[in-house]
Amino acid sequence: MTGPRRPGRSGLIDRRTVCRRLSAVLRRLLPVALALVLSACQGIGPTRLARDHLDYARALSEARDRQTLLNIIDMRYGETPSFLSVGQVISSYTLESGAELGLNVHPSEVSTHEATALGRLTYSDRPTITFTPLSGDDLARTSIRPLLPADILPLAASGLPIDVLFRLSVQSVGTLQNTVPLAGSEMGASRQFFELIAVLRRLQERGLLSLRLVREKEGNHVFFGIADGSDARSRALANRARELLRMPARTSEVEVVYGRVTNGPNQVAMLTRPMFAILAQVGAEIEVPPKDIASGQTIRPALPAEPGMKPVIVIHAGPTKPANAQVAARHGDAWFWIDADDFDSKVAYSIVQTLLALARGATAATPAVLSIPAG
Repeated sequence: MTGPRRPGRSGLIDRRTVCRRLSAVLRRLLPVALALVLSACQGIGPTRLARDHLDYARALSEARDRQTLLNIIDMRYGETPSFLSVGQVISSYTLESGAELGLNVHPSEVSTHEATALGRLTYSDRPTITFTPLSGDDLARTSIRPLLPADILPLAASGLPIDVLFRLSVQSVGTLQNTVPLAGSEMGASRQFFELIAVLRRLQERGLLSLRLVREKEGNHVFFGIADGSDARSRALANRARELLRMPARTSEVEVVYGRVTNGPNQVAMLTRPMFAILAQVGAEIEVPPKDIASGQTIRPALPAEPGMKPVIVIHAGPTKPANAQVAARHGDAWFWIDADDFDSKVAYSIVQTLLALARGATAATPAVLSIPAG
């Protein structure tokens, strides 16, 4: 008789050994499976929102700055500017994951291939951007038709420097003439115009300027007010502003109307500029390479309206792109830029962008309808 055979190294594994191996395999595979499940279930949209929102906003702002600067340069060189706006920005994210788990329990104790685990994780980001060129009536409303006093004066009431705003967007106030773009010495600016905007800036800093907007069916009416103030200096500034504006005596508020002449009493005429004239005026004062003037590509920069007066926006030119530029654009073989350390020019440039946005207003074209797969 022979007794029961003991399992050797090549024999069957007992139940305790199988359970021990199975437990070890599960401990090893469970973190892998859990990670795959969590990666598949966690939404990526909310986690990307904050980062993508800021990144796209910054990229759009930088693109608008470069486009505006390039349009100013183009007009300086007698070339046609172009306007291209971003209609829509749509980011479509896709996250796919998959897992395969395999468990092999071998009859041999020396076997090392006990289990297999395979994982797959795929991520894709497909942004869709639509561009809308301005043309036809939209281009005319945006760039050719002048902004109205009822559009411009509220910007001064909101805190924008009134002297910079008037230098950019106002061609004349009553008989006081601002610089004419590219006119040279034939159409000189009135010295009293620059005295007026300097006085208005001092009154604005003292909080003595006011604005009243009356909305009616036939159009908006804007009323401009000047207060005397409580000190002698403020009263002197207010009186000088009224003299330059030719306001009637003892009048603290007048209606501002568009044009060169008034239509009735207690009015001040203001002729405003379209965006093309605003960009042309900034471009007329640009520093350009001397060789471009010598070759006839452009003309000499306009002389300052007052001795020592800086351009409203100081734009430099050079052969290489500067490291410290707020905005820069290349035209031909030269770079043009606004220094990041030039605060006054940066403020004036931001006002140009605000005026552009105001001019576009309701001219934004209807964006294209896009179908984005959801599955």
